Amino acid sequence: MIRRSAVAAAVGALALGTAMPAAAAAGPCTSGESCAHTLDLAEGAKMPYLASYPLSGASTVTEAVVVIHGTGRNADGYFERMVQAAQDAGAGDRTEIVTPHFQTSDDDPGDGEVSWTNGDETSWKDGGNSVSSPEISSFTVIDEVLAKLADKKAFPKLTKVTLAGHSAGGQFVQRYAAGGKAPADLTGLSFHFVPANPSSYLYFTADRPVPDGLPDSCPGFDDYKYGLEHLNPYLAGYPEGKLAGQYTGRKVTYLLGGDDVHQDHGIDQSCEAEAQGHNRLERGKNYFSAMQKAYPSAPHEQTIVAGVGHDSGAMFDSEPGRAAIFG
Repeated sequence: MIRRSAVAAAVGALALGTAMPAAAAAGPCTSGESCAHTLDLAEGAKMPYLASYPLSGASTVTEAVVVIHGTGRNADGYFERMVQAAQDAGAGDRTEIVTPHFQTSDDDPGDGEVSWTNGDETSWKDGGNSVSSPEISSFTVIDEVLAKLADKKAFPKLTKVTLAGHSAGGQFVQRYAAGGKAPADLTGLSFHFVPANPSSYLYFTADRPVPDGLPDSCPGFDDYKYGLEHLNPYLAGYPEGKLAGQYTGRKVTYLLGGDDVHQDHGIDQSCEAEAQGHNRLERGKNYFSAMQKAYPSAPHEQTIVAGVGHDSGAMFDSEPGRAAIFG
């Protein structure tokens, strides 16, 4: 998570709207309090984030990676791991890395800062609406971040954006790839989605690889976040078939740890998740297989990182991980 001192240090001189203009930026920030900023959301709330350059702009970057943290909400750790992966890929100088911090009450949010929960309908992981600002979905935050990156006055050379996340962040990225509104509305950018080792996936039909008597044994197996029943407010306005059509038209790489086969790190053990497979690797392979069968022309790929379990740093900074994210 972002330390309160880091956010406080960023507010003012480095906060969005008061940061140095893009032309004056010396080089990418890689760690520490100087990488912490605050985004003023359109709805009036504030959102802390870390970034290589503030979202006010940078004239040199050509691509961006928006990385979503996991359940522990350690945004600073995720930011630094992605920075390391970018440097090892030889992409550090040209890449804007942005890590939003989706806070809960446990993070002691500052005045005016938006917050969520880790579960239920107000969960940041699934695009839920904030508990502090109910009109703000966690997906809305990413819409606004992407809109900042698409501003050619701020980022004149930026043409490619990758959204990557691990574990709970992977769940977020996979569902945003289906329902995120900004990628359909913004011009001048290509988008790539890289969910890594999520506990579960959003299915577009009621078919599951491990039925086990569904639905009698698990009546909520097709409810959102696992299926399309009872969608959250952000997604509820989509007409039937639109989410599947949108998702299968977007570039997605499923990044799976070859050793992520254990019941650890808070894996979802609900019947809804178990209907998708018995561990994260199996669930990812099952999902990719189902997507290939139902939508063979979808621009989706599966990449398995041999010998790696549930480890975000090892996933991002592996050779296959770097190729998927920065390739």
